[in-house]
Amino acid sequence: MGSSSLKGRKARILANDIIYLDLMAHITCIDEFDRKILLQLDSPVMISGNTFTYAVISPRLDKNNLSDLLKSGTLGCSVTWVPKDLFDPVKPFNLSWWRGGAAAITDVVLD
Repeated sequence: MGSSSLKGRKARILANDIIYLDLMAHITCIDEFDRKILLQLDSPVMISGNTFTYAVISPRLDKNNLSDLLKSGTLGCSVTWVPKDLFDPVKPFNLSWWRGGAAAITDVVLD
């Protein structure tokens, strides 16, 4: 079973330096080549005056793969929250605009 079977699954971003409660989301896109997953948040979140509706996650360690999320149900990852006004559905993994801000190291857990 490949990481493509993650699409549509519910996931939880665990509390971290940016958010103080777990956030519920679902997996909407997977980029296996660049090792990224797009999460759509179940409810928008406000961080430093910006509204975020998506987050891009990638494995924190080189030895980890997206399929590790299927195997263990948990993935240590970096999370970058995408502001609502900067999300591009044509390029959902585009983070070229990011210059600092809403990003953290945490775990994502399948629900």
